[in-house]
Amino acid sequence: MIFKEIFDKCIDFIDIHRNKIITVSLSMLGLIFLSIMFILSSDDLNVEKDSSILLKNIEQRKYTTAIDYYEKCKKEFSESKMSRFDKANSKKINKLLLENGDKYIKGEISKEHYLGVINTINALNTIEIDLERIIEQSKRVSEMYQSESISYEVSLAYMNTASTLNGIINELDIYKNSIKELYQSREVYNEAYKNQGNNMYYEAIQGYDKVLENDKKYYELAQKQKKQSIDIMYDYYIKKIEECDINGNYEEALKYVQYLKAYYEDDEHILALEKEYNKKLSLYTLSSNDIINLISKKSDKKKESLSISSFYQMINEKKYYYVEVFEYDVLIDEVLIDAKTKEIYSYKDIEHDYKTNYSDGYFRSNSDGNVEFAISESKAQFILKNKLDEKGEKYKEIISIDKEKSSRYIKDNEKLEKILGPNKDLYYYELVNKGLFKGKDVYIVNIYTEQIHIISQEKISEF
Repeated sequence: MIFKEIFDKCIDFIDIHRNKIITVSLSMLGLIFLSIMFILSSDDLNVEKDSSILLKNIEQRKYTTAIDYYEKCKKEFSESKMSRFDKANSKKINKLLLENGDKYIKGEISKEHYLGVINTINALNTIEIDLERIIEQSKRVSEMYQSESISYEVSLAYMNTASTLNGIINELDIYKNSIKELYQSREVYNEAYKNQGNNMYYEAIQGYDKVLENDKKYYELAQKQKKQSIDIMYDYYIKKIEECDINGNYEEALKYVQYLKAYYEDDEHILALEKEYNKKLSLYTLSSNDIINLISKKSDKKKESLSISSFYQMINEKKYYYVEVFEYDVLIDEVLIDAKTKEIYSYKDIEHDYKTNYSDGYFRSNSDGNVEFAISESKAQFILKNKLDEKGEKYKEIISIDKEKSSRYIKDNEKLEKILGPNKDLYYYELVNKGLFKGKDVYIVNIYTEQIHIISQEKISEF
């Protein structure tokens, strides 16, 4: 009974003061809502403040401080607050990342500065990075390099640095490789242009052909320079071929012929030159084995015991091979080999005589460094015969003899030695038989100067 009376009174009170009760209730609910909003707003303000601190440290290049502060927040913040913190940072960090990329491209910051920002952002591993924006920026860098708005070094450094960003795997490779390919193509062009300036037209053309077609500017330049090189190369290489011919370098001459033939394949003059120098190369080129076989055959020495050192040279517009001949690594001869006739000439002068008996003649270097060839023995006889006929000397025959045999026809050997002096090995000895009861005279003919001396029983004098 008592409870019912209390309940009825409460109902009456509520009914009487209904408006006031509703007003108070709404006021309290509003107060509670405002309190909650204040608490949440205050928390957001703290998150924004913490985010600004983090960003400021990065902007001031206090990278270690920024990372330490971020780690401190991870430890102190609740999971929900840390999520709001990362979300607040994401937009700012992405903007900062793109701005620093642009600044590096423009040269406003150093590579180290840009790399420091990337490394710091990598350490903030729970902040979401918009990689698509980085990929777009990388594409733009690639296009800028193609248009020559930035250097190769800057563009490639940007790619290498941006590629270290967390989450970037191979996405930038296409742009990085494009930059490298363009760079290599332009280097090929520059080298080709340099070769063209140095009259290396064939090498220049080969380079121009390697310039990438998608690099429009340099491709068009390459085609223009290629045409110019082809036009110029004809007269220049014909001149080089003539020089090689004079020097006996038929292999080099044929190389220039092939250069021309590649771009003048139907030119009759070029085809004739190709045939000519293929023949000359075949006839006048001696390999080391060819030379050893030739010397072995003429000297009766075993091929296995011989080795050589050789090079070719032109003498009186003829091609010769100068050869040092070794037997068991001991120098036994210096020879000149006529590339066409395969005749061998051994070195002989007053200081060097290798005492060879297989050579077709002799040679020496004179005081001017030029090569002199000795006359042959048959020519020595011919010169002596003409001199005898000129002087009206009667004779029956002329016989070649060696120096030792000549002494039996000479009384004054001391005077002979004095005349010969150091040139004693540079003479041919000729015995002139003047007939029965008329005696015999010995003549000597210098193998290089063609000077003649008569050595008779009565006198020794220049003839």
